[in-house]
Amino acid sequence: MAFSKVLKYTDENGFEDQKLKSLEKNLREAHNREIDAYKLLEKFNHTDVPFTKVYGLKPFASESDLKGFIIMEYIPDIFTTSMAETLFADDLIPTIKGVSTFAALGHKLSDDEKSVAVCGGYLEGYFNTFLGPASIESTFQNLSQALSFLEPSKAEKLVEVYRHYLKILNKFTKISEILGFHQIFNHGDLWQSNMLYKTGSEGKLELKAIIDWQGLSLLPPAFDMTRLFIGCLSPEDRRQRAPELLKIFHETFVHVLGEELFSYQEVYDSYNLHFPLMSLMVLPGMVQFLDAPHLEEPEKSALKMRTMKNMEAIMEDVFVAHEYNLKNYANFIKE
Repeated sequence: MAFSKVLKYTDENGFEDQKLKSLEKNLREAHNREIDAYKLLEKFNHTDVPFTKVYGLKPFASESDLKGFIIMEYIPDIFTTSMAETLFADDLIPTIKGVSTFAALGHKLSDDEKSVAVCGGYLEGYFNTFLGPASIESTFQNLSQALSFLEPSKAEKLVEVYRHYLKILNKFTKISEILGFHQIFNHGDLWQSNMLYKTGSEGKLELKAIIDWQGLSLLPPAFDMTRLFIGCLSPEDRRQRAPELLKIFHETFVHVLGEELFSYQEVYDSYNLHFPLMSLMVLPGMVQFLDAPHLEEPEKSALKMRTMKNMEAIMEDVFVAHEYNLKNYANFIKE
């Protein structure tokens, strides 16, 4: 409940009882899904998909079961960061190759083995849980206030775009049926805290593990990349290097699978189609860094300036992606 208040996903009372019951069910399912994901990671045991060693697992066996756990190794001296800090594009390449390799290996599994993942309805499930009708208006109001350093028309336009995409959430659930996009394994929650890095020689980051696989889903290519690039790259790196990084994702998948299941164009289009909604997952969480009471000057002002720059850039990139989608996928985007 405290988390929901910080991100302004709910009203002043936090989650209502009915939503808490739904969240309880979702959390049990997420825990059990992560257990299944770690079993797959151990089965694949691929050097390009680093993960923490697991010593013990217990799923929730029923609704009344109150004990579930995952006991895993502790990795000391990791590079610590937050969603307020960006990473260099080159440092993300091992993660990109890792999730792409995992997706390709997962594609070789039987349909029954793939059933451990959420299929299709990830975005509807997410927004119905955290941004339902009771809280969406407060979320938009909070974003508009946070973007008050810009022309009011820009924030209004952003909210208008968000409303549009929220109205067609069901189309994203059926995107494979409507557009023929292939469904592959996606991590589902790829951001700074779910990638464990250590600082290696010459200050270069070395990926030690990709963690928190609760969101494992069967989704179109580049779903993970959209979340990763919005949340982790500087505006300059995202704009200049996104096509290159998406090609690395595509080429890795083709190499590991041994055939081209989907084209690079499908990856690129998936990236743009998902960009607006994925940005709505990121922006509300950035608002807290505009006023960081835990910091002193000049660090506090520096963080505020970086956050303002990143938020404005994400907003502008939402507009670019939306225009691309209107031009190339008008029927899909139509309400």
